[in-house]
Amino acid sequence: ARLFDEPQLASLCLDTIDKSTMDAISAEGFTDIDIDTLCAVLERDTLSIRESRLFGAVVRWAEAECQRQQLPVTFVNKQKVLGRALSLIRFPLMTIEEFAAG
Repeated sequence: ARLFDEPQLASLCLDTIDKSTMDAISAEGFTDIDIDTLCAVLERDTLSIRESRLFGAVVRWAEAECQRQQLPVTFVNKQKVLGRALSLIRFPLMTIEEFAAG
């Protein structure tokens, strides 16, 4: 929707992601979204999911992005492909156990 400059459709999509966040991040195509779409999702305060689950999905996305860019899947490269998206993860909302397992 963003690609075709359809703001109303994009808004509807984000509202659907808010209501069905787990389904959205578990969907096969989640790892295919672009970085701007990933950031748009991460900027939402209305997602219905624990931050640790969201972080897991972001890590999966970063691994897929490394492969798309033909980069070795390393910690540093995952950080690199995530860029500003990494700063949108709300780490303080995770328990110490979730963060450590992360």
